[in-house]
Amino acid sequence: MLELTGLYAGYGDLEVLRDVSLTIGQGEIVGLLGANNAGKTTLVNCISRIIPWQRGVCKFEGRDISRLAPHEVTECGISQVPEGRQLFPAMTVWENLMMGGFPGKARTQRAKTIEYVFGLFPRLLERRTQLAGTLSGGEQQMLAIGRALMSGPRLLVLDEPSLGLSPRFVQTIFEAMAALHREGLTILLVEQNLNVALKSVQRCYVLERGEVAISGRAEDMRHDPAVRKAYLGN
Repeated sequence: MLELTGLYAGYGDLEVLRDVSLTIGQGEIVGLLGANNAGKTTLVNCISRIIPWQRGVCKFEGRDISRLAPHEVTECGISQVPEGRQLFPAMTVWENLMMGGFPGKARTQRAKTIEYVFGLFPRLLERRTQLAGTLSGGEQQMLAIGRALMSGPRLLVLDEPSLGLSPRFVQTIFEAMAALHREGLTILLVEQNLNVALKSVQRCYVLERGEVAISGRAEDMRHDPAVRKAYLGN
């Protein structure tokens, strides 16, 4: 479904990613792991074209998206839930969700999709007239995921969804992610919570200083203490 080959990217003269390649198959849930400053967020921002890159090719469902604008990537079927949520705090839950449903064909499906989101996260239905900036951290994360789903993605990119959340909300978020995956949605998960991530994904890529240090089945990494210690600091 997604094929990224030979990616080099950075900020000005600072090179962050070097020769990164990865693939995500239709219906997979794949983890992108690594320590702080390993380049994980830079990588997903490159896929979404939020930041440009120096070299490399990214194909989605056979189409080269390497030079598309961010809104065009969304219209292709990739939707990212950014680290830090980046909601519109002065807008209501309902308005934030509707903003996520503007791209392409998603606009005609907004009424149906918002019902789906409220079914996935009933708390958002209860808070639909509340300003996003007044929600708890867990509720804001639900809203950020719901907003991303409003575009009707075929690939959902989740960047640090558990960051700063209580264990109760982490469980809620990951249960929702599992439900989305069971329904056939392809997911790329960026996550620092190692134990939760390795139990949730099928395959993993581990970034170390901007390069893919190791990749393979999550189950193998979960049971190999040498791999955990060497690449994941655990």
